[in-house]
Amino acid sequence: MIRLEYLLPLWAIIPLFGAMLTVCAVLLIRRPRQRIPWLRRTLMVVLLLVVALRPVTPMETEQTERMNANVFFVVDRTGSMNAEDLGDGQPRLDGVKADMERIMGMTEGARYSIIAFDSSATQQLPLTTDAGAVGAWIDTLETEPTAYSQGSNVDRPLQTLQSELVAAHQEDPDSHRLVYFLSDGENTDEQESESFSAVGGYVDGGAVLGYGTPEGGPMKAQGGSTDGEYILDGNGQQGISMIDQDQLQTIADEMGVPYLHRTDPEEPMEGTMEGITLRPVPTESERSVASFTDWYWIASIPLALLMIWELGELTYRLPRKLDRYDIRGAQR
Repeated sequence: MIRLEYLLPLWAIIPLFGAMLTVCAVLLIRRPRQRIPWLRRTLMVVLLLVVALRPVTPMETEQTERMNANVFFVVDRTGSMNAEDLGDGQPRLDGVKADMERIMGMTEGARYSIIAFDSSATQQLPLTTDAGAVGAWIDTLETEPTAYSQGSNVDRPLQTLQSELVAAHQEDPDSHRLVYFLSDGENTDEQESESFSAVGGYVDGGAVLGYGTPEGGPMKAQGGSTDGEYILDGNGQQGISMIDQDQLQTIADEMGVPYLHRTDPEEPMEGTMEGITLRPVPTESERSVASFTDWYWIASIPLALLMIWELGELTYRLPRKLDRYDIRGAQR
């Protein structure tokens, strides 16, 4: 059964399209020599009206049920995460992507939030049950452009993480809060990192996941004229980034979660959910999700073709009109 989901309020659609159709009808009658152009424009208005009315077919609504967990991903996007010392010379970021997908599989039905940090920290995704949005973010994950790097520190996301954990505790006190901190632990701003102890009381589980090797690996530049080329140090040699496991272990201890050195995405993540049992939230918290199959795109195809036709006609007629005006002006 088809129904309408208006793209504009009905009170705006009626006068707007009523006026356009009236103008087209009047000019269609009063300008018989231009009947084809005005028939075309009338049809364009009708097709645009169909798009504005947005015909849809409602899909079967379903109850969504989420689990009693809020999962916070804190993701290092600094240039060193491009270092190629994971497994068989893969970039560290490949391990981050694989581990994030693994964690989502372990916590299916939870709410997820993503905080990313490089030269600064930003919340990339607020708490959501939309696993598709999280997956899309993972698929497009890259490090910051090399040219924009201004030095990094693992404490960059601390304030954002603390704010989000406090808000989640107040809004959803009965759900577990899991934090997964994914980084190589390397500081390049030569500053001491702030303590993560302040967030420890809000963390029920998770882990600090470390990427890289003590020997380190070379890094490729991201973006700009040197995109894909290996970064060089001050001596003209390949720059080498090394994991700082002491730093990562300190963060783990301060948050009260285990530290795991990740060298293979297939390795299990043991101990990250000790004492945590995921259960569905109470049924009164469930919500219905309305889904539709859109049909307005069918009208948009001929509309686009008619617009191309109209643009071609204008492009053809305008120079001829200008030429006639020039001739008349010259005759005067």
